[in-house]
Amino acid sequence: MEYQLITPSLLPAVASAMGAAYSEEPWNENWAEDRALRRIKAILQGYEAMGLAALEDGKVIGAALGFVDPYADEDFFFLSELFVIPERKKQGVGKALVHELEARLKERNISVLQLISIPYNHPFYGKTGMEQDSVAVMYKRMDG
Repeated sequence: MEYQLITPSLLPAVASAMGAAYSEEPWNENWAEDRALRRIKAILQGYEAMGLAALEDGKVIGAALGFVDPYADEDFFFLSELFVIPERKKQGVGKALVHELEARLKERNISVLQLISIPYNHPFYGKTGMEQDSVAVMYKRMDG
């Protein structure tokens, strides 16, 4: 497995991998390629954004994307997306992506990684050394 920063030429393959990753349980989402591309581009336009793809034999098998989130006395990196294609899940790809991302963030003097997760994924993130914060995610649908 090798890692590559996500470049414009890699975007279609990353979007395809994202769609495949979220097509299964627990999400069962149907990501059209144009919607996946839009999400990835939106993330990569964030402040000091970075996208990292995991490749095997030239094929994108997973990715991690996020941006720097400045705070009063340090910068956090907000991980917006982390996904692995279905046939490579539970084989260490996601954990390896997190560790590679951490190494690259340390080079940028960023020592805090944060994300929003569904409970289904908490055991996975625990294995990467992450723990649950005391902050709750709040939201409101405005279409009804």
